[in-house]
Amino acid sequence: MTLKWHKFLDNIKDSSGRLAREELKGLVASIKDDSDEFIRRQGSKMERYLNQLAGRKITKRQFEGYVIDIRDLTEMHALKMSVASKARTQRLTKGITDLIINGLLLLI
Repeated sequence: MTLKWHKFLDNIKDSSGRLAREELKGLVASIKDDSDEFIRRQGSKMERYLNQLAGRKITKRQFEGYVIDIRDLTEMHALKMSVASKARTQRLTKGITDLIINGLLLLI
């Protein structure tokens, strides 16, 4: 079953090559299956917000605020985690910055 936000991403015109669709889909899938409960919750939130954006239930500005909140909370959470968990949270925050803030948000 294709998720609503997957279709939304696939339909965005991206002549600049800024949007790494498959990487973003992979990021969300991997963090939703992470062993750390905090990271899984952030993945579920991100997917919910992507679906809301795709369904036009939230604005681009609201979406941006939500993903920045996820990124910032994850950075704060990383300060109290083990080394292995920190690497996963850093991957999540980098993915949010690179794939969503510097990619998706510039195209919608």
